[in-house]
Amino acid sequence: MKVVCCVVLALILNSPVLLAQTEMAPAEESQRVQEATKQEKKFPTLDEQEKLKILYYKPMYFAYGNPLTKIQLSLRVPLFQEIPINFGYSQMIFWELGEDSKPFLDATYNPEFFYRMKLNESFFNSVDFGIWEHNSNGKGHDDSRSYDTSYVRANFRYDTRRWAWQVMAKGQYLYSIDDTNRDIVDYVSPFMYEIKFLQRFDSWFDHLEVIMNINPGGKWGTDFAKGGYQLSFDFHLGGLKVVPAFYLQYYYGYAETLLNYNERVNEFRAGLMF
Repeated sequence: MKVVCCVVLALILNSPVLLAQTEMAPAEESQRVQEATKQEKKFPTLDEQEKLKILYYKPMYFAYGNPLTKIQLSLRVPLFQEIPINFGYSQMIFWELGEDSKPFLDATYNPEFFYRMKLNESFFNSVDFGIWEHNSNGKGHDDSRSYDTSYVRANFRYDTRRWAWQVMAKGQYLYSIDDTNRDIVDYVSPFMYEIKFLQRFDSWFDHLEVIMNINPGGKWGTDFAKGGYQLSFDFHLGGLKVVPAFYLQYYYGYAETLLNYNERVNEFRAGLMF
């Protein structure tokens, strides 16, 4: 009986079918992994982003400049599952890297609460109602700068496989203006605009993005000589396996920093966008 069992076991182990299945399993698994990695990389949709708890909000970057290096961090968090009220927080830091002690000259702390109304229109994407937005540099005494706003922001977007356009128009009301910056309304107007263009590529050069920010000055947004304007480029080289995108920025005008909002800036910076 023992001899018969041994013979049967030997036949099973030497079965061509079993050997083929055993040998093909690793190959099939490897092929499946390769096919998964070849899936076309896509930008997450707004619905996919909403499933996350902490979301990307405004651009985040490190841009080296002389005399001021500029860093921006930003996120937003949906507060309720059924009501689209969001908490947003952005922080802009101005760093004097060229100085011996490398001090921070100024920072803008920008918390806000807003309600986002999504639209079914293909181009008119959403409207944000800013319940409360605060801008402050966190300093005291004569260096203190702060003001609050409430706003309405219209977001337009047109997206294809190869490229995307995005336009933002914001109307805001300034109030609770600090005594140390009463005339900031001459440099920060009730109107702000952003135009963004994204071009995608199927090569080692993944994408190119151009962003233009237009912030005219004056009480009614008609004094363009006292406004602030920013043009930026970011491009991602996927062939280098680098996660951040390379980033270029040019700023001209006023109100880049809260501390020196009434001083004109003309500065070029370069760094990384995350």
